[in-house]
Formats: sequence, C-alpha cells, structure tokens
Amino acid sequence: MGLGVLLGFAVPGFNRAINTWNVGTISVPLAVGLILMMYPPLAKVKYEELHLVFRNKRVLGLSLLQNWVIGPVLMFGLAVAFLRDRPEYMIGLILIGLARCIAMVIVWNDLAKGDTEYCAGLVAFNSIFQVLFFSVYAGSSSPCCPRSWGSRGPW
Repeated sequence: MGLGVLLGFAVPGFNRAINTWNVGTISVPLAVGLILMMYPPLAKVKYEELHLVFRNKRVLGLSLLQNWVIGPVLMFGLAVAFLRDRPEYMIGLILIGLARCIAMVIVWNDLAKGDTEYCAGLVAFNSIFQVLFFSVYAGSSSPCCPRSWGSRGPW
C-alpha cells in the first residue's frame, strides 16, 4: 500500500497508467491485489467444518450486534459530533460505518493467527446482511438524519 502511495506521488502519470487497466469502474490491479491478498488465508479454511460456526448462535448474535448496531451507531455519532459543518464527510463516515471491509478482516484474522473457520463463516454471514441491509441503513441514515442533527448540508 505504501509503495502504491509513494509511486503515485513520485512517478508522474503513474495514476493514469494504472487507471488504463480499469474495466468500467473496476480497477483490475486492485481486484487482482485483493484476490492475491485473500487467497492464502481462505485456502487455510477447513470448509467441511464451516457449518459448526453457524451452530453457535451467541457468536452470530454478537457479530450482528457489533456490525449492525454498535458500529453504525458509533460512526453516526462520530459523524454528528465532529463533521456537522462538512456534510460530504459526514455522509462518507456514516457510509464507511455501514460497509465493512471484508478483505481486511480475513487478512487481519490470518495475521493474528485467529480461527479461520469462524472468520470465514462470520464474513460470509455478515456479507449476506450487508447485501440485504446496506441500502436500508444508508437510505435511512444518510439523507434525512443529518439535517435533524443540525448539519447544514444539501438535504
């Protein structure tokens, strides 16, 4: 990551050269990098044991609570507390609080030598919820709530 930032600043035209590899809005180098980053940890998962993760209702419930109640409420609160006068950043922080970075969770778990089956299972579980509920959360927290919290945004 640091090398990419350094090259972006030090080599004129590097960003344009990388962007020529885009297909629509998809950055092919980024997609390849994500696959290379996630493949080793996911190759360690014992998929035949993955169903055991879903038997532990307490862990599933805690994961949902952290990812769909505590996380979004915390990010919304931070946005309201610190970014009232910057509505574009306020909305960005709220949306970041709703969209978990799944690839990094897998990599961090691998670096910490965590349980690969639990990580893969919980990532899959939360990915389903993200697909189903991101638009609901984003639609309900982005356009209407900042005005009610005192933002001077474009709403």
